[in-house]
Amino acid sequence: MIRAWAEIDTKALEHNLALAKERSKRQVMCVIKGDAHGHGAVECAKTLEKAGADAFGVACFSEGAELRESRIRKPILILGYTDPTLVLQMINKDLVQSAFDLDYAKELNEAARRFNCKLKVHVKIDTGMTRTGIFAQGDPDKAADEVIAISKLPNLDLCGIFTHFASADMPEKDDFTAWQLANFDNVLKALKNKGFDTDTLVKHAGNSACIMYHPEVQYDMVREGVMMYGFYPNGVWEEDGPLQQALTLCSRVAQVKEIPAGTAVSYGCTFVSEKPMKIAVISAGYADAYPRSLSNKGAWAVINGEKCRQIGRVCMDMCLFDVTGVDVKRGDKVILYGRGGMPIDEVAALIGTINCELTSLLTNRVERIYL
Repeated sequence: MIRAWAEIDTKALEHNLALAKERSKRQVMCVIKGDAHGHGAVECAKTLEKAGADAFGVACFSEGAELRESRIRKPILILGYTDPTLVLQMINKDLVQSAFDLDYAKELNEAARRFNCKLKVHVKIDTGMTRTGIFAQGDPDKAADEVIAISKLPNLDLCGIFTHFASADMPEKDDFTAWQLANFDNVLKALKNKGFDTDTLVKHAGNSACIMYHPEVQYDMVREGVMMYGFYPNGVWEEDGPLQQALTLCSRVAQVKEIPAGTAVSYGCTFVSEKPMKIAVISAGYADAYPRSLSNKGAWAVINGEKCRQIGRVCMDMCLFDVTGVDVKRGDKVILYGRGGMPIDEVAALIGTINCELTSLLTNRVERIYL
């Protein structure tokens, strides 16, 4: 019997991809970095490729290589840094690397030159995220000159240009999003003014927040990240909203016991029963993406159709719930969060994090079951 598992509804993934295509009317890159935010990158990619994904985005070389070894055929863009010593492996696996600046592009070009081959790249423009990318916050001509210089490197095939938004999920910062968008447009205009044919490049900027809240961000492709898994970019769960949450974290009851009033529960004795009660020990803990910081915060699970309150400190492999008045026995299924239980967004809000960080904590010992 499995002690803890995550049920992944592949129909929800397909639904959310179709929604992104419908809303954007553009090609969709499915971002499945971090093992698809804990959902399992390979199986998710197989489902999404069949459902019409146009490309995939990953964080690093190893993630892209895993997809290729699993026979994923659509274009794969590495969004993060890759050591230039891996250029030949990237080329052999037909991976596309993000070029963050001219110096890095030259390093990639030199590595490719040694093998007499070409590496595909998308150039990243920093329009306001102030992370990776060619700085373009106020000087589009300088940024355009750097892009043109990269395009002239003989062992690189520049085939795309993109940027990333810092606060598109925050309506109160729409002015900043508009400023970022203008910065990107100004770079594209500067390139055209300098005689560069931008039609040769795949242009993409819109993330999940843009797909949901900023239809004005339209280029050739959008990047669907958190919304693909059914998470709202603003972190607020909508009971009757358009997205379908894909993941449900489940476990089993390991033991049921009656305790008297005045009994301390779990590490640190942070919960003490005020009256006699029945508690259930569950076979999942913070090593199974049920965070310790949820301890005594009001989280609840569903056992046999009843909401049961979490009590005491969450342990690495176990957690405890008040099941007073509920018919519970060893081996019963427990829905810790997700579909049919506490919404992931609400769990994340209790501990001051975001929905996708919670599922990204899933370890390999939590078996994924694809429905």
